[in-house]
Amino acid sequence: MKKRLIIYIFLIILLLSGGAFIVKTSLIKSIVLDASYPFLKSVEEIKGFFYFLTDMIRSQKDLIQRNKKLQQEVEILKAQIIYLKNIENENKNLKKMLNFVRERSEFSFKSGKIIGYSPDNWNGFVIINLGSMDGIKKGDIVVANGYLFGEVYQVGAFSSSVILTSDKNFMISARCRKTREAVFYRGKNTKEGKLLYVKPDQDIRIGDVVETAGFESGIPEGIPIGTVKSISYDEGNFYKDVSVSLNLNPLEIEYVVVLSRKETGKR
Repeated sequence: MKKRLIIYIFLIILLLSGGAFIVKTSLIKSIVLDASYPFLKSVEEIKGFFYFLTDMIRSQKDLIQRNKKLQQEVEILKAQIIYLKNIENENKNLKKMLNFVRERSEFSFKSGKIIGYSPDNWNGFVIINLGSMDGIKKGDIVVANGYLFGEVYQVGAFSSSVILTSDKNFMISARCRKTREAVFYRGKNTKEGKLLYVKPDQDIRIGDVVETAGFESGIPEGIPIGTVKSISYDEGNFYKDVSVSLNLNPLEIEYVVVLSRKETGKR
């Protein structure tokens, strides 16, 4: 009986010791868990920030690529707009040429294109893609956008050289449209020409259109050359100094019309 009691007491002590151990172990775990919480939280925040940073970088790359694509599309649209404007300008110029042709039925017309500039005088001569095989002759008048552009100077089989109204060697009889005063026009530079032998008593006015007079054979009258820009006169001089502003820039012209008077019996 005594032995059994001792065994019972021993078992109770053992159980109590185990429970205490378990309580102590749980307490230690709880303390360790609480102590590790800030570290674990920091790790989690760092991981979350890393994911956020990765997503932001990926989004930024996507935005950059989309921006580049949009820029390319914008450039393509700009090119298309320029192309359409060029077509629109060509249509306007072709309409002007057509109207000009209809008003002068006594002349034959050939439309051509500027294909180059003279190497020795690029601002005074151009080369067009029409020649003797197209019926072009030296002295034929060349018109662009409804204005006098020049005169055929040399003729090849398939191309011709045209001296421009801006060249100082170009000269033609002319008149002022409003006052009908007869004058001579000579080229000066790409922006202007001048009127020659204008007497002090001649009625020349600033802003008046200077046009061909048609005195020379094969040159129609009424083709505008430019506009009177300035007039000056010094007492005692024989003539007035009259400057004419030109409306055409040779570097901006692409298509031209060559005029030839129709021969009798031909259409």
